[in-house]
Amino acid sequence: MATAELRVTPLAGLPEITAGDDLATVIAAGLTAADLALQDGDILVVTSKIVSKSLGLYADPTDRESLVLAQSSSVVAERRTPDAITRVVAARSGPVMAGAGIDASNASDTQDERLLLLPRDPDGAARDLHERLAALVPTRFALVLSDTSGRAWRAGLTDFALGCSGLAALEDLRGHADTHGRDLAVTVRNLADEIASAADLVKGKLDRVPVAIVRGLDHLVQAPQDGIPARDLVRSGPGDWFALGRAEAVRDALGVPAGSDLSRQLGIESVLPEPLVDRVARAVRVALSADDEVGVDLDASGESVTLTAGDLLALGRVWARMEVALAGERLGCEGSPADLVVTLRVRERSASTAGGSAG
Repeated sequence: MATAELRVTPLAGLPEITAGDDLATVIAAGLTAADLALQDGDILVVTSKIVSKSLGLYADPTDRESLVLAQSSSVVAERRTPDAITRVVAARSGPVMAGAGIDASNASDTQDERLLLLPRDPDGAARDLHERLAALVPTRFALVLSDTSGRAWRAGLTDFALGCSGLAALEDLRGHADTHGRDLAVTVRNLADEIASAADLVKGKLDRVPVAIVRGLDHLVQAPQDGIPARDLVRSGPGDWFALGRAEAVRDALGVPAGSDLSRQLGIESVLPEPLVDRVARAVRVALSADDEVGVDLDASGESVTLTAGDLLALGRVWARMEVALAGERLGCEGSPADLVVTLRVRERSASTAGGSAG
């Protein structure tokens, strides 16, 4: 259903939120002070950061890597930069995002370098805030907790719905006819994310405006128990085509799961550009991770690798693993066998050979 007019209004002037604050009371007072009133069918979008602050979800920043893993159910992709390790993970709070959503920006008004965690149950936090605010503002409205994340294949960041209460978060148009009479086959609109992004246009990232009112979508507002939780917006199971990154899927198949102790011992992929010899050396470590019976001589340039073994079975096993590990680095090879020695000539794989540029 199209809307005649959509209006997004920021709620400015809220105080800094601290642990133990009654967020519903703060927002209700802020609405009164700003001479704003929630109307029937409004959608209130609240930055999840102030919910985390009110719940006191702070953490010590000294071991952020371990903290990210503790807040994750699985690792999707991982890269090493000169300063740290960045991991895209399936966060225990629900979404797939970098660093499990752990944030340091605007986390504290003090000089303490504290990190802020996401609520473990964002939908539950949204329902709780919705219920408490509805007792103070007796009108029919929905509530969205928003957060910020990047997206595969798209530059920059955008806001999305981390938690929902009382919102028809998805619009399933499959089976409906388009303007030319053709049935739509796959179109399911993520309205919750679109609403969160629209609200962010007036909240911004630097102005410290954590709440906005979205008006004009009253047909999406439902009873809290009837709304679609944000956790249901996360692709999972057979619908998740990208449960692992390209390199991580290859290494996982070779017995080196992302985020594992073995992955850390072998050294994970760095952010490109990276010297060829480093990429080849990493492939060698992955290939040998299940077999130490083969000797390896790596050329200083990384353009050739010589494998030597005492028997053909061990040599063939590592040769096959080496080809796969190199493919994970977007590299290929040609082998020159001689008795119990194989020399692999390494080359860059073309985009078409490597499966395209979007992988």
